[in-house]
Amino acid sequence: MNTRTGSFLAKCVLLGGFAFPHAQNAAAQSIPSAILPSARLTVGAEGDSVQEFDRVVTPFLMPDGRLVVPLSSANTIRVFTAAGRFVNSLGRRGAGPGEFTRLSAAWPRGDTIEAFDHQLRRITRFLPNGRVEVVTLRGTVRDLSLTGAAMGEGWMAGGVASGGRGRRDSVVLHHFARDGSDRGEIARTLGFARYQSPVMSGPEPFSPRPVVGVQRGLLYIADNQTPSIRVMQSNGTVQRTITWQPGPAISPREALRTVIDAAVAKAPANQAVNTRIRWEAAPVRERLPAFSCFIVDDLGFIWVRPYEPLKHSMALGGLMLPGGGPGGRWTILSPAGVKVGEVDMPSDFEPLRITSDAVIGVALDEFDVETVRVHSIQRRR
Repeated sequence: MNTRTGSFLAKCVLLGGFAFPHAQNAAAQSIPSAILPSARLTVGAEGDSVQEFDRVVTPFLMPDGRLVVPLSSANTIRVFTAAGRFVNSLGRRGAGPGEFTRLSAAWPRGDTIEAFDHQLRRITRFLPNGRVEVVTLRGTVRDLSLTGAAMGEGWMAGGVASGGRGRRDSVVLHHFARDGSDRGEIARTLGFARYQSPVMSGPEPFSPRPVVGVQRGLLYIADNQTPSIRVMQSNGTVQRTITWQPGPAISPREALRTVIDAAVAKAPANQAVNTRIRWEAAPVRERLPAFSCFIVDDLGFIWVRPYEPLKHSMALGGLMLPGGGPGGRWTILSPAGVKVGEVDMPSDFEPLRITSDAVIGVALDEFDVETVRVHSIQRRR
């Protein structure tokens, strides 16, 4: 199994960068209609010290076209030109200025690259002039493992506030000022549903999870059990709620039988019995999650990945799919939440970031070797 994801909860977070008030008119005439199958940029090669990737998180493009590839395994950020030539690496393993112990996410703020280390509870800013600034996030929030992201002049970060077997986690997100002080709670939602089996404990096979999307000044937050996304301002005010009609319902009991058989088939022979015991002890949910994840693009369109039991179940590694896994048909919602179409993702490609004209994500070959690709988007008016 590929282990490129970072923290246990960071899989649920997908970052973006549009400012909704400036995007609404353009979005009305720029509906995503297709993704070009041939990548316009590919980086990553096994055996090349600067292009060998492991556990890529939140890759993105800078305003000048440079591709930025954060690596949670190496705790470093690699920068490439728009043509794919290696430029430099930012950061390294450690606890000093410009170093990381758990690189969770990174994003652009103008010409500055910002990165979040949830274990050190700090934001590191790599300025274009080569200077490095470090801001420690202060306050009483115990867990910041969900994500960190730019929000207004400051940042958003949060994680599990409480949890335990037999119930769902409570997830809380806070707003932090530019000096790192805690400005207060923005939102709460529900996290994983946990249970105890005779052999181990953990999330249920069809556990819902929190999904968060961040754009400049706005937080998109959802419990993927239901097709509903709250759009929040940094002061905790709900700007609007987006809802949509998901696809036909699937029987949880029938889906669970199929998933357990698939999990047992994938398990090593000496673990097959315990694998079946573990998942058969799980409670059967009344309904499956409504979707796997969503990504908000730079024009405000919301790309939703429908839930597929054989791909997104926790029993089959669904926790390791930050962008819903490779391929799939994605539902496209307008900024107002109206379904405007569907788009097929390249079959070997998992999207992690969507701009106005490109999808940036990760592809895996049959040996789980990672490459970062940029695919162009076609939009219709």
